[in-house]
Amino acid sequence: MKTFKKLLIKKLWETLFVTFASLVMVMLVVNAAIVPFNNEISSFLGTVDYIEVKEKPKAGEVEKFISWPLFKTAEDIEEYYRAVNEEVQAEGLVLLKNDNNALPLDPTSNVSFALSGAGKIFYATHGPGVRRQGELIDLYTALKEETNLNVNDKIFNFLATGEGQTKRGIKGGVFKTDEPSWNTYKLAGISDEYTSHGGTVIAVITRESGEGVDISWKDSDGIDGSYLTLTSNELGILEQLAEKKSKGEIDKIVVLINSAVTIQCDFLFDDNYDIDAAIWIGLPGATGMNAVAKALIGEINPSGKLSDTYLMDTFSSPAAMYWRENDGFSSEYANSEALQLNSSQMYYGVYVEGVYVGYRYYETRYEDYVMVTAGVGEYDYYQDVAYPFGYGLSYTDFAFSDLTVTEEKDENNKTTAFNVSVTVTNTGAKAGKEVVQIYLQKPYSDYARMFGIEVPSVELVGFGKTSLLQPGASETLSATVTDKMNMERMRVAFEQFRMYDSQNAQTYILNEGDYYLTVAKDSHDAVNNILAAKGYTKANSNMDADGDDNLVKLVLSQANVDSEVFSKSTAKSASTPNTLSDTAVETKITNQLDYMDPNRFSGVTNEAAENGDVVYVSRNNWLGTLPSGVTTLSLTNMVEEKYDITSHKTIVEYNNAVMPTFNDLSSNLTLAMMAGLPYTDPKWDLLLNKISQEDMFITLTNCYGFTPALASVAKPMTDEDDGPYGISNTAEGYSSMSCEGIIASTFSLEIYDKVGEAIAADGRSGHDPSQKHLHGLYAPGLNMHRVAFGGRASEYYSEDPFLSGIAAVYEILAMQRQGVVAHPKHFIFNDEETNRNGICIWMNEQAAREIYLLPWEYALRPDMGNSHAIMTSFNRAGCLWTSANDNLMMNILRDEWAFDGYTLTDMAGSNGKLFMVYDDGFMNGTDCFLDKGTLSGFTSDLRNSPSFNINLRESMHRLLFVVANYSASMDGYSNLTRLQPVAVWWKVIITALTVVFIVLTVISAAMYVLSDLDKRKNIFKVKS
Repeated sequence: MKTFKKLLIKKLWETLFVTFASLVMVMLVVNAAIVPFNNEISSFLGTVDYIEVKEKPKAGEVEKFISWPLFKTAEDIEEYYRAVNEEVQAEGLVLLKNDNNALPLDPTSNVSFALSGAGKIFYATHGPGVRRQGELIDLYTALKEETNLNVNDKIFNFLATGEGQTKRGIKGGVFKTDEPSWNTYKLAGISDEYTSHGGTVIAVITRESGEGVDISWKDSDGIDGSYLTLTSNELGILEQLAEKKSKGEIDKIVVLINSAVTIQCDFLFDDNYDIDAAIWIGLPGATGMNAVAKALIGEINPSGKLSDTYLMDTFSSPAAMYWRENDGFSSEYANSEALQLNSSQMYYGVYVEGVYVGYRYYETRYEDYVMVTAGVGEYDYYQDVAYPFGYGLSYTDFAFSDLTVTEEKDENNKTTAFNVSVTVTNTGAKAGKEVVQIYLQKPYSDYARMFGIEVPSVELVGFGKTSLLQPGASETLSATVTDKMNMERMRVAFEQFRMYDSQNAQTYILNEGDYYLTVAKDSHDAVNNILAAKGYTKANSNMDADGDDNLVKLVLSQANVDSEVFSKSTAKSASTPNTLSDTAVETKITNQLDYMDPNRFSGVTNEAAENGDVVYVSRNNWLGTLPSGVTTLSLTNMVEEKYDITSHKTIVEYNNAVMPTFNDLSSNLTLAMMAGLPYTDPKWDLLLNKISQEDMFITLTNCYGFTPALASVAKPMTDEDDGPYGISNTAEGYSSMSCEGIIASTFSLEIYDKVGEAIAADGRSGHDPSQKHLHGLYAPGLNMHRVAFGGRASEYYSEDPFLSGIAAVYEILAMQRQGVVAHPKHFIFNDEETNRNGICIWMNEQAAREIYLLPWEYALRPDMGNSHAIMTSFNRAGCLWTSANDNLMMNILRDEWAFDGYTLTDMAGSNGKLFMVYDDGFMNGTDCFLDKGTLSGFTSDLRNSPSFNINLRESMHRLLFVVANYSASMDGYSNLTRLQPVAVWWKVIITALTVVFIVLTVISAAMYVLSDLDKRKNIFKVKS
């Protein structure tokens, strides 16, 4: 007792209690972090939670394996990938200008460089193209190793590491070029170096871009304040070079445009700079500069065609006009402060241009000007446009002839398609490839004018690309040539003749009037061809060039509006994981997006207009509808909760909803046993019954670059990564591919296929130990180049929805052949970056369907791209977060398009914490959250809601269906594979420490109480 009493020191136990209690709190935090950060910790420490074991087969049971063979191994992937990157760049770079055949260069001539971009190429906006630049091929190395050109080392070193090196970047929130001046060149002796070296000067104009911020349209150092125009220093250098050229000190000036965003190209036509040739090279990736070098000397003949319109004035499009009039795209609601809106609710932007995106505006305005349409005003096409969509020169010439268009009908004598055939002849002196572009003109009828349907003059609806044609050789491109992939899109589906009528029929219609198909070399060529077919010439109208009516066919004259023929979905669902249904789903198509059109939705009003409406651009009155003032939106209270801007909306229970079964382990089914079974097979219910409610929730809210393993059904962990043009989180520099704009500009189905094949093979190869083997990629990017200032242009293909959709289809199909699940992103309307976290996007339904949703329809329909997953977006459609919007996520995505994959949010745990919430998401079509969810988010209301848990279970069903049938994570699994939990050493230590600290806390507390009692009452008396 005496010894024990000596231990009763109150201050000691108080200190120990506080210490151990604090350590318990720390360990509780550590334990809470295990769930959301388990994958990262396990990967770092090299541990696993489960091991694969084989169960003994029952009598008569045969083991059946799932196999996803590797396309390329870790040993051979790099050489293959580099070759694909170079081929993509070779077919995608676009020759914009070539006066007096300045290119190709004499292969042994002198070359030097100008502008800081030559010293530091911008390869990519993210991933290894940023982090591993020392492993990427620069222009100097490419010219040295791939050509015999005599390159000036001194000038390159000046631009790469000397006083002329780049200082570009974001400064004070604004993109700046900060190009050194000509005086810097003079002081370093570079001016004299040009004179002594002579030959050709290659000037590289570089513009950066990236995620999270749009391109600076004002306050930058471009001569008009825009980052996309050249700076006074850049122009000054070009002017000094032109002066040297005029004196005979140098021979030629060649410009390379190293940018994913479309820079303003007026300088290429200015005699003050006397530029001989220009090539758009986009962002070239790891080895793309080799192709650029070979193109400069003619070893490669350029065959790329612009995937965007290049402009004389980047503010000339209606979308850009809106930016200028509204001081940027993103505006704050007029009553934001009064409503106390948070940062995810307070911003909006309006797509006032409707369908007139890119060339759809310029070509339509031009045609209306030629045809002297009322309200068109004066218009000079080439004051706006430098190079049309689809434009691209070659070192040779091509002629089109023998156009035929054959109508295709089904067994019921209904038109299904038009097969286009045309002969391409190389009429020049060098071998080359040519692209045939097919454009459709739909009628702008009285009906369209009456009901506000906008009709662009031309729309790309097909294309083909020849093989390498020798001089004098010809090739006929036709969809009937079934052994050549590049001819498959010479077939124009009849469905492409549809247009969306949101006001009257409220569905897709076949409009009244004449429909023309033309083959052309670019969008402007197409309009001129059709004008020629209508009798217009340069002599009798304001045309800027004569068209060729031999390349036009009037394929349909429709007497009346048909609102039935396109009113039902033609998508075919999957009857089994690998077969399509014989018939279309025939879901009735009708308005789904009235809530995001300010003119049809009562929850928002435009205070800048007396009637509260926004003004959409219309060819019925160009001058009266082009953006010419601010659009000032306010939110109203005239809206039901479903469509208002709040989060955590009331869960309305389904009729007769019953809580699903959880944790029923009576079945022996595993995920491998489900492979090949239809989605509706009853066995799926038995499998899903085995999973606990908590496991479902934790699995679906912890999909941050992976989906967790589930031992109860033997589901393996799947590993995913970002990668719209190459895997992002890899240590290997070669994994950087050319940007998506360059990929699109190849106009080659074979290239689209190779890109998907290469990126997927790279992901699965295991070349990077930190990546191991990927089973999914957040790719391709599928938003639109709506305006030149969109910050994420490098991750998206084009301004054209058809080209974007077709590129995605072939890339996705190739990825998924290898068991790498595509997650095209970001669904939907995420076309700008500024204030993207919750910004409200407003537009009419015709624009939504014909421009922004169309590429997604192609990518996701089981009878087209058949992507097995998507990533949704940060923004809202109207007031609703896109991923919590059943009109988009269920009615369109699943009912109209028959999509049967799973949906994944973007970064819900960081960017979207205020509004990307579990209840709204799961109740409206979201399946997985790119988050680090914990059970604390699984509130009692959610646990006890039958309807919420029905949706949670259906989301799990979708995820498991995709993993079982399409994910290489199942490679080597069989019906006998089980996942056995293992004791993970660091988890054991954490648990043990937690228990020890709890015990010590309890002991300390008890000893403190006893010490206090003894001090006050002397309860532990010691006899003397």
